[in-house]
Amino acid sequence: MPNNLLMKKIICAAAAALVLSCFSCQRHPYQIATVVKDCTGTYLRLYQKDYHVCNPEKVEAFANGVTITASFDRIITCNGSAKDDIVCMMMHENEGWINVKGIR
Repeated sequence: MPNNLLMKKIICAAAAALVLSCFSCQRHPYQIATVVKDCTGTYLRLYQKDYHVCNPEKVEAFANGVTITASFDRIITCNGSAKDDIVCMMMHENEGWINVKGIR
């Protein structure tokens, strides 16, 4: 019988640790970012790093330099409206593609 009690305590402790770790690892879905627009495309700037927006229609209403609060996912490949945009031959250093999910 003592082994059953010990096993229950271990399972309860493991379950509690799992639940707590899920909450502690949760990211803040919205982040403050600056909209950056130039002839190479639309970007969101966070901590001096630019992220290329794959779906620029989400931030179309915001002017260059405006600060917004946005939620986004980093993606490997852009299949959105910006995937084939080449407007100028300028290089804009960036950290990769993002897909904007929402703006507050």
